[in-house]
Amino acid sequence: MMDFTILVNKDNLLPRDYVPEGLVEIHEPTGSKIDKTYVNKLNKQAYDAFKEMQKDALKAGYEIFVDSSYRTYDYQERVFNHIVAEKGLEHAKKYVALPGGSEHQTGLAVDVIFRRNNEMIEEQKEDDPEIMWLFSNAHKYGFILRFPKGKENITGVNFEPWHFRYVGKKISEELFSSDMTLEEYSNLQKSK
Repeated sequence: MMDFTILVNKDNLLPRDYVPEGLVEIHEPTGSKIDKTYVNKLNKQAYDAFKEMQKDALKAGYEIFVDSSYRTYDYQERVFNHIVAEKGLEHAKKYVALPGGSEHQTGLAVDVIFRRNNEMIEEQKEDDPEIMWLFSNAHKYGFILRFPKGKENITGVNFEPWHFRYVGKKISEELFSSDMTLEEYSNLQKSK
């Protein structure tokens, strides 16, 4: 059984050959991709929860989609190297996960994109109504805002209002109500 609370970051790297269990292909509108061979996949339980969230978001008037989900180590390496070539190593280290350090490799992380007025919005901002709805509701479906504002010193990642992580409903409710990050939760579990 998959550990939905697996902690992946620059200090907890996954090996190159790590492939999560239970991945399913996602066929949804996406934004532009660095690598045109990219195929959106997500853990089935996480995708089922996302579809439920997506349905309720639509009832509230918001069209949300999974823009990016599972990435292999090699794909993340290509993304990282592309950003290094485009914007430099320091920028890449600040804004892009290292290969093995990306939660996307778990098959549990989603970058969200949305459609408004028949146009795909690829630049998400924290005050977008779709993002604000997700901030308030994602935990009800088992997702957490993985890199919240004001917690950069804990997560080691800049605020990403589009990046959500499936951890299951029980844990997401606990993290939401206590305003904890996955790092804080993991440290708390280790101390028990």
